[in-house]
Amino acid sequence: MEPMLIVALTVVAAAILWAAVQYALFYRRDHFVCPKCGHCWKPPLARMIFSVNAVNGKILRCPRCGSKEYVEPVRDRKKDVS
Repeated sequence: MEPMLIVALTVVAAAILWAAVQYALFYRRDHFVCPKCGHCWKPPLARMIFSVNAVNGKILRCPRCGSKEYVEPVRDRKKDVS
């Protein structure tokens, strides 16, 4: 294999691993809160991957009220997430 191809594949593998760790950390400690209705939720992984990133949060649709809003992650407390 060419050295540049090996470097490129290593960089891609590192990026995928980093993203997987970041999503695992999110699901372990964070959730989102709808600014319209106050509903707390953790979106499915596919929704997290394919949603629009914006600054520190994401633009997601609330599963309760259907409002599409910018939401930032909030740290979990035992009674917050439903």
